[in-house]
Amino acid sequence: MPQANADIVGKAGSNFIATLDSGAIVQAQLAVVGQAPLTLAIGADQQSVTVPSLPAGDSTIWLALVWAPGVPNANIGVGTVTSGNAQAQNPPGIVYDNNPVGVIQLFGS
Repeated sequence: MPQANADIVGKAGSNFIATLDSGAIVQAQLAVVGQAPLTLAIGADQQSVTVPSLPAGDSTIWLALVWAPGVPNANIGVGTVTSGNAQAQNPPGIVYDNNPVGVIQLFGS
């Protein structure tokens, strides 16, 4: 996946919080080809996950989600960046409310 198609782009090694603005995250894993999945910490708001170190190149956050009736699609964003840099694409990527599995595509340069 090229950088232009990623939902969040940043410097490899960056520590940041990936966010959604609706839905509830109940499980999150960071997946990189050739590596074991890494379980990510979910924020108390259940709409954010901590990425401890953005992998170089392509990676994916897989989300297990719960949607209350009437909750809209979720926009993908970036909250606090603790180290390095990371930013969401503009316009933001979307996780659709009719799906219990969400995906956030990442790219680290």
